Amino acid sequence: MTARTLSAGRATILYDDTFLSHADEALFSPPAGAAVVGGRGAAWIMPGGDGEWVLRHYRRGGLPAKVVADIYLWPGLERTRPWCEWRLLAELHTLGLPVPRPVAAQVVRSGLAYRGDLITRRIPDTRTLAELVTRAVDTVPWKTVGTCLRRFHAAGVWHADLNAHNILVDEAAVVWLIDFDQGERRTRQDGWEQGNLARLQRSLRKLGVADASLRQGWAALLDGYRA
Repeated sequence: MTARTLSAGRATILYDDTFLSHADEALFSPPAGAAVVGGRGAAWIMPGGDGEWVLRHYRRGGLPAKVVADIYLWPGLERTRPWCEWRLLAELHTLGLPVPRPVAAQVVRSGLAYRGDLITRRIPDTRTLAELVTRAVDTVPWKTVGTCLRRFHAAGVWHADLNAHNILVDEAAVVWLIDFDQGERRTRQDGWEQGNLARLQRSLRKLGVADASLRQGWAALLDGYRA
């Protein structure tokens, strides 16, 4: 993976030249008829050079979204959200962790503000942990999920929004983590791992699954995590 940077007008683009020989702003415009994915309707599936890619436009959540849906204060290029997420994903991919490989990131600056986009390779034939749990909780590979999470935590990876929608399981029962916006690697072991797990557990409880089934599944997840 070789990172390249180029400027095109107000836009600055970071991309992996394994996938792209050149990049421009047109790359970040979803093609007509592209399938929309993601909870906020800000991500699209589009054809890539080696399968399918996911294009995500950065949008705010919660109350701030009603005022400034997709505008962020300029912190310097290397600290923008697309740049940080692209570089983190590239680092985790190099470490062999199951994350989508980053393709390109774009930052469009306007004075003291910016908008951003990120393109990653789509992981084929997957379902979210949330989908699996609500369809048939007994078939979820809970222990494998726990083992996967332990790998990330052992590498010091903190996921800012670890929930059941950001964990994917493919047809070979390989577990993947997605959406590393605002994630980071941490060197101190001061209990953040348990906070990460607690966030995931809260998201599972919101799915409306029977408590007994969820408790059994969570116990299996912890078995895999501790192993």
